[in-house]
Amino acid sequence: MAVKLIRLTLIISIPFLLLLVNKCAHAQADSVNYHLFKIDRSKDKNVVFYDINLTDNGKLHNQKPITIYWIKNSKKGNIESLTWIQKKYAYGINYLAITDEFATFKFVSYDKLTFTLKKSNDKKYHVFTKFDDVLVKVKHVFVQIDGGTFWIPNVTEVKIYATEVKTGKETIKTIYP
Repeated sequence: MAVKLIRLTLIISIPFLLLLVNKCAHAQADSVNYHLFKIDRSKDKNVVFYDINLTDNGKLHNQKPITIYWIKNSKKGNIESLTWIQKKYAYGINYLAITDEFATFKFVSYDKLTFTLKKSNDKKYHVFTKFDDVLVKVKHVFVQIDGGTFWIPNVTEVKIYATEVKTGKETIKTIYP
């Protein structure tokens, strides 16, 4: 009886596992093509992703060129939208200009740096900004949170990891809010 139950479980499970592996491989391929950058935080393992939003013909979506969402690693990797408060005060962006070739924006929480989403020499879209008049390609951002409250976290520093466009040199800009 136990052998039959194991065989039945395998017969049912194997197609599901193959489907799951295929979905994961497809998701990884999409993430390579569409993740622009991410924000990691010291507070927990949850990550905010900024993905490109293209039209069917490969141009930037003229209403919403960037999609922002959470990967909640604290909740088994669930994907969740940002809340209204998070969009308005923390991780959202304000667009300054949008065309089908580029988008210029600033973060709602820090308006001292301007970022531009555009194609680079590799024919892929990337996010660029300037560190002391040096053009850089943004790789990821890390936010150090040391206490505070849910409504007012104590952000002690923000590190932007990037690559200098001309030299290819890795660089980090640290912001002390």
